Order: sequence, then C-alpha cells, then structure tokens
Amino acid sequence: MKRVGERMVITKNLANHLEKTEIKMFESRLNAIKEIQNNAMGVEVGQFDGAYAFTVKNIPGPSYNVVKGDSFSSENTIDQILSFYKEREIPARFDLAPQYANAISLQKLHNAGLYQSDFHATLYCELNEEMVGRTKDSPIKIRQINEAEFDCYGNIYVEGFGMPTFLAESVTANNKVLYDKPGWSFYIASLQGEDVGIGSLYINDGTAILAASAVMPKARSQGIHQALIQFRINEALQQNCSVMIGHAKFASISQNNMERCGLRMATKSIWTEIK
Repeated sequence: MKRVGERMVITKNLANHLEKTEIKMFESRLNAIKEIQNNAMGVEVGQFDGAYAFTVKNIPGPSYNVVKGDSFSSENTIDQILSFYKEREIPARFDLAPQYANAISLQKLHNAGLYQSDFHATLYCELNEEMVGRTKDSPIKIRQINEAEFDCYGNIYVEGFGMPTFLAESVTANNKVLYDKPGWSFYIASLQGEDVGIGSLYINDGTAILAASAVMPKARSQGIHQALIQFRINEALQQNCSVMIGHAKFASISQNNMERCGLRMATKSIWTEIK
C-alpha cells in the first residue's frame, strides 16, 4: 500500500483488494440466500476468469444481478457473461472498477451493446484508533440484534429504502439467513426508545464493509445514519480490522456521512445494456 505520510492512498493493489472483498461479501450473502427453500430465489453465480456474474432470478433489479471483478481478463469474457445473462433473461449490468478499464476494454463494452449509465461511489479508509468515536452519551442508542429481531430489521430496511411494504417478509428472510454466517453482524438504532434505523457489517480477513444502512424518513436529519457508521467503525476496530469499505450513490447523504467519519472516495462506473 502506497502512503503519503501516514495516510493510505489508492493503488491498483488496494483497489483489487477492495473489489475482491466485496466479491467475497456477495458470495457469502448469495450462497446463504441459496439455502432458503432449496434455492427458491433462483441464485446463480457464474465465474468467468476474473469476473463474477451474480444473479437472483426472483429478486429483480440490479442489486444482486450484477457483474463484479475483472470483466476483461480474457478475450471472450464479455461475450460469455452476456450469454450467461441472456440465457436467464436478466439484463446485464457491469459494476466496473477503474483498475480493470482502458480504452480498448471500454470499447469492447460499447461494441457489445452496453453504455455507461451511472457512477457509483466506493469509499475506503485505513482504520486506526484515532477514528474511534464516542457513542456512550449520545441520545442515539445502537445495539447488535438477536435472531428474534429480524422482523424489526426488515421493516425498518423496507421503509428506510422506500421499498413496498409487502417486501418486508422477504427482506427479513434474506438477512436472517446470514445471522450465524461468519463475518456478519446486524444492528438497530433507536432514538427516544423507538427503533428507527438499521445497519449491517461484513468482515473478512481484516477488512470491514459497511454492508447496508437505512433510516426511517421520520427520523432523518438527526445524525442516526452517521452514528450507525461510527458505531460500525468502532466494532471493526474492536475486531482488529485495518481497512473499511463503504458504498453509496455518488454525492449522496450516505457518501457525505461516510466521508465525515473518515472514509475517502474511489469510484466505479455502471454499464448497462442498451434497450
């Protein structure tokens, strides 16, 4: 890892580490979802050299139906990935990390019928004791949840992300299945005795990921989201993590709060098929 003074800076090696840790998180989550009712969700993970094509047939949208890793690791990787998604009647979406891209590879995506449709913020930082934040005297109380509290977690998740309420049951199930899986922890934040926010944390080999976080609309702008980030930073430090990763929509409040807590921005471009 290259440094200026004592500050971690992005290098291709570090960027590869961030991407590989995110892939491990996706594999862990989707392999767990695959166990539900004999894979009722239709989970499949295709590996094409350095690229991973994730699909969940019965959870539409790009959250889990996405390509990560090095999509240019061989001459035919793009064509193989597109065939994989076409066979399953799922639109292909590539989360393209910049360390894998160059003019030739981007032209390959364009020639294959894709275009850059968005950017996505990947954030990172080196964890150190100076990042420990005080949470004891805060009116916001955060606790790690037990298995019986996942209904509450799912309800807050759905409302916080603006999802239809009928999805709460499946969101609950898709997170509860991770309860006893290595590396996963789940948290609920309360304000004045009411549960109003959620967060999750994934840890693998000394690297922590801020896996998800949401706050109910009525409780926003009161520091809850930032408190959940800081709490998970503290938790990661207690588990001897040295690096933290976060993800957010570019220039969003989520990104702003991660930066306030010490994370710095890298970036990804999003490529989708032309309709």
